[in-house]
Amino acid sequence: MTAGATTSVLPALIVDPIDYLLVDIATGRHLPGDTVHAEHLAHEHGLSDLDARDALDAAVCLGLVTRRVGQNCALVSWTPDVSQAQLHRLARAMVSAVDTVSSRDPYGVDLIDGEQNRHGAVELFGLTTPCDVELFLELARALLSRRSIAVVDELVTPIAVLFSETAQQVHGLDFAADARTRQELVCGLVRSLMDGRADDFRDLLADYVVALSVD
Repeated sequence: MTAGATTSVLPALIVDPIDYLLVDIATGRHLPGDTVHAEHLAHEHGLSDLDARDALDAAVCLGLVTRRVGQNCALVSWTPDVSQAQLHRLARAMVSAVDTVSSRDPYGVDLIDGEQNRHGAVELFGLTTPCDVELFLELARALLSRRSIAVVDELVTPIAVLFSETAQQVHGLDFAADARTRQELVCGLVRSLMDGRADDFRDLLADYVVALSVD
């Protein structure tokens, strides 16, 4: 498999209702065990009641909160393990995409120009995602945007927000590998993809997931 043309994606700040709750958790506004009321979420962030309820529904599906049927409030249940599970799911989707491209698409995938790409919630709320995580997520979007867009929409922003530098500080996240090691692994992922080395890509991706594990 070889890489195709570079696709330039213009900056866009696209924020879904759940992103406000993600940022609240990342910044410590809502900590594990806190109760989040839909009406309070709507009032604090200028959302409609329907959008606030939809945000809680989406948060339940992502494992960020738990609630009883029929209630307009939820208990924050996010832990680093939740984000780790999301990372593993994203990695599996990336491997599947690479395998598919390797066997069926002689033109490879389009690599996204990272200088032009933005994470809506991260950018809007002034959060900073570590460089390696940002590049990794851009690579995920390049691989999955035309094959598994639902996975991209569901997982990329939560990982970007909850692995942000602010979330690391607030929740005491300590990744298994240092930033330089993680950056080298992600650059290796990009090179293996461009060179058509699918086996190396899978091995490096497994190593990167371990490097991002939380001690």
